[in-house]
Amino acid sequence: MSNPDQSQETNERAPNGFDGGAPKRPATTRLAQSRAEQSRVRINSGKNAEEAAAQYLQTNGYNIIARNLRLGHLEIDLLVTLPNTNVLILVEVKARRAGSHAPELRVDWRKQRHLIRAAQMLLTRRMFRGKQIQFDVVAVEMDQLQIPMNLRHIQRAFDANMR
Repeated sequence: MSNPDQSQETNERAPNGFDGGAPKRPATTRLAQSRAEQSRVRINSGKNAEEAAAQYLQTNGYNIIARNLRLGHLEIDLLVTLPNTNVLILVEVKARRAGSHAPELRVDWRKQRHLIRAAQMLLTRRMFRGKQIQFDVVAVEMDQLQIPMNLRHIQRAFDANMR
């Protein structure tokens, strides 16, 4: 027997469309999809640029010690050395689509300060004590498919004593 005071479940909705549950979220908007796609392209572009930079440096005799080295909130794209030297080279890789302004221009004073702090942290580690530091930039121009097409290695791009 059913109690007339109890309501029975129905598949009908109220006239205003409210079904008693949580409000349904709208499907992902085109703008959100576009932003997500741009983010994926940017990440792939950065990975492609870093890979091209690493290959270039290895081809030119550099030893890659680390890629995307995290030191707390600081990050070094590539940490490299030249054989038989006492120099530790922090390499910042910057990528841009060909035809836009030069990627290396994006290594501003804030980024330089960030890299200088990372170098200071590295020099406190036993294995890097007594090393000299050099800051290089590898600028990579990408084509429409985010494939590296032009690369510039700027040695000693800035000096830690400047700031």
